[in-house]
Amino acid sequence: MSRRPGTLVVRRRALDGPPLAPRHLDRAAVGRGFVPEAFSRSLGTFCVSTDEQVVALTYDDGPHPEHTPRLLDVLAAAKARATFFVLAEPAREHPEIVRRAVAEGHEIALHGADHRSLIGRRTTEVTRSVLEARRVVEDVAGVAVALYRPPYGRHTPAQARALHRAGLELVVWSGDAGDWVHDEPANIADRAWARMFPGAIVLLHDDRADPETLRQGERLPFFDRAAVLVDLLGRLEDHGMQTSTVSALLTDHPRVRALAHEMGGRG
Repeated sequence: MSRRPGTLVVRRRALDGPPLAPRHLDRAAVGRGFVPEAFSRSLGTFCVSTDEQVVALTYDDGPHPEHTPRLLDVLAAAKARATFFVLAEPAREHPEIVRRAVAEGHEIALHGADHRSLIGRRTTEVTRSVLEARRVVEDVAGVAVALYRPPYGRHTPAQARALHRAGLELVVWSGDAGDWVHDEPANIADRAWARMFPGAIVLLHDDRADPETLRQGERLPFFDRAAVLVDLLGRLEDHGMQTSTVSALLTDHPRVRALAHEMGGRG
């Protein structure tokens, strides 16, 4: 009989500095095997622990009527898979894109009803909002949704526990491409590639859901997102690495979770 992989909890410093690798995680481990559920349910998963050459590419803030179909075209041509953390309203507006992603073997996960941070909001309010958004997305996708990524990767332990009780696992990310502002596709691909390692969960975007937060000197992204993906998939293939959905990674490998990690990306 198979059993669920265990959980590795790491110290915050293991998440800082140069690109992560399994050796960094080994040195930083404070818990191995099965961590008590009452403790680990308060933490987000940011990667898995494995030597297998596999990563998860994840996309936030969509679906987008132009970007997402082009990304799906690229993924189909490469026979690659991704996980899409979608927002409820765009999913309702573009159900055909969500259903296409499901039909082509990709995973649909939840990013929420909107892109507001959970910090400063009551746990009961957050739980109601997230569960209603899950209902909308499940109705559109026709499949169950098991993973949730809080906007900006931020949440309180109480919110994490409440959402866990409701059947949602919190998944953040181990590295990002900085693709929420405009840049050259090659630069974005370089940043994403620098954060690749076996078991990585890499953050990308098929839209930007919070344009009102644009800072002075920044431009909203208008680069070719499909070109970035073609570049990344080519590098992965050249290095013998494969893509998987987040849920498949979690099924096959121990989760890596962390305490008090300030995410470097935007989510």
